[in-house]
Amino acid sequence: MKLIKDSLGDFFEGKKDYFIFALVLFVFLVCWLFNYAFLFVPKVTDYYKGGFGILVFYFIFYLFGMVLILPTVWLAYGRKENSWNIQNIMLLFGGSVVLVFASGARINNLALVSFASEENIRIGMLIINYVSNIAIYLALPVIWFLAKKEDPDRFLGWNHLPNIKQILFIIAMILPLVAVASFSPSFLSVYPRFTTRYPFGLDYNPPFYWILAFEIAYGFGFVALESFFRGLLVFPLASRIGSKQAVLLMSFLYGFLHFTKPMFEALGSFFGGFALGMIALRTRSVLGGIMIHVAVAWSMELFAFLQAGFK
Repeated sequence: MKLIKDSLGDFFEGKKDYFIFALVLFVFLVCWLFNYAFLFVPKVTDYYKGGFGILVFYFIFYLFGMVLILPTVWLAYGRKENSWNIQNIMLLFGGSVVLVFASGARINNLALVSFASEENIRIGMLIINYVSNIAIYLALPVIWFLAKKEDPDRFLGWNHLPNIKQILFIIAMILPLVAVASFSPSFLSVYPRFTTRYPFGLDYNPPFYWILAFEIAYGFGFVALESFFRGLLVFPLASRIGSKQAVLLMSFLYGFLHFTKPMFEALGSFFGGFALGMIALRTRSVLGGIMIHVAVAWSMELFAFLQAGFK
């Protein structure tokens, strides 16, 4: 609990910080309410699904998010000298491209899983697409690591280990909430992740090795996601545009990423992204966020499996 308190305290140092956070939250809430009132992003993505149009839409969507959030935080905190140089522009543009492909690019070539039996083709394709997303999220962090050999943020928080006891305490606080949530029908409509992609849901029982392969890919997906959001969008930007500005920008875009998810999951992602971003800055490490995110994700899968087993 102390880690969370200290991390949030690093941001909320005065009344100005509370006001700016409230301002950014207000802007996010307006977008969030509009999206779910009209099901804007789900409808547009469903319409363009599988075509080039979905990539164009997501590019405009995330560009719109940056146009909203960057002027907001700059007006509130002021713009650091040289914060609008070509390197920062390229970093933000590259980040946008990553989000476009992570959100809209999907592999549909069934020949890639031609070795699988007919009933296991879909889980095979899910695994391939999770691996594809891992590669998309890690592409820019890897390029950054290779190109920025003299940069103090070269490792994007991978070279520092957080206090393991504090991280385990946070995980222990969250697990009972996951256990309670697993009794909800809405929870079981989403988890386990691979069964909800099938029309017959929990009646689908693939061989264990398929489940294991899926869960490994699912877990590593969060390793890649944390490396991108709490690594690349926090550490380099913190030293270039300001730490508070970087975390607010990252949280805003992280919330936008979830606009196709259930309504309150999208809202919670803004707060969760903000907290994990501040923890990353506090500990100078992305590993704490990875541990928390993977542990929570796998616990959701586990509790959903247990619920299914008792029914």
